Amino acid sequence: MKKFQDKSFISGLIIVANSDVGPDLIANLSPIDDSNALVTALHMVSLAGLEEDSQLDEDGSRMIGPLPVKGSSDYKALYYSNMLKASNAVDERLVEFGAKIGIILIFEKSKLPDIRRASGLIEPHLERYLERINETDELNKEFAMELYEHLVDLIAKPRVRLFKVDEDGLNEYRDHGFVDSSGNLMILDENEKKMFLIAQKGISPFELRKLRKHIDSANMEFYQGSFSVVKLENFNEIEPLLLKHGIKIR
Repeated sequence: MKKFQDKSFISGLIIVANSDVGPDLIANLSPIDDSNALVTALHMVSLAGLEEDSQLDEDGSRMIGPLPVKGSSDYKALYYSNMLKASNAVDERLVEFGAKIGIILIFEKSKLPDIRRASGLIEPHLERYLERINETDELNKEFAMELYEHLVDLIAKPRVRLFKVDEDGLNEYRDHGFVDSSGNLMILDENEKKMFLIAQKGISPFELRKLRKHIDSANMEFYQGSFSVVKLENFNEIEPLLLKHGIKIR
């Protein structure tokens, strides 16, 4: 476990899955003991059941948190849920609808700003990684360890991230390969420590100030204001940036 913790602000990962006898603790790769890990998972499964439908209606997200961790005031958790085919299930509901699985990411409270910065990046990668398996038999400790290392590696490396920007704030693209032709775009390059704002032509100075305010707020909240904000207007500047990062307009 220590080799993972040394590389990332994620301190652990817990996986739980529903079965005929109730939620099973599939893997506990965290500093939390198995008993508290299971209680934490059960609490989050219940909480997700209460909140999930309304949250999915709002933004399509399957992740909730940060949430408390049983037995430790030093840690917080993010909870992600999805469905898999239930292997060898007898319960008719599991056979028909599949088994709900939960992935819990454990992190130190002091790392909350980092977690908030990376949460939009984590969820689509969890979804894609789960596409490698089809049913709960394949959701085991080996899979958990591979997933954990993948997430650690993902978050540890600087990334290029894409955001829609409007008067309500920033909304990260789940697919970083395509952006809409309409709307304003912010390209965040963690390697260069720059935020590139590409605003629609004809935008008013008042609207532009609103966009810039949202970007400045994100810069301060997630990067302590250390990134420079660059506004691009000329197509000769915009096109090379899109090509450099393999971004296509649809």
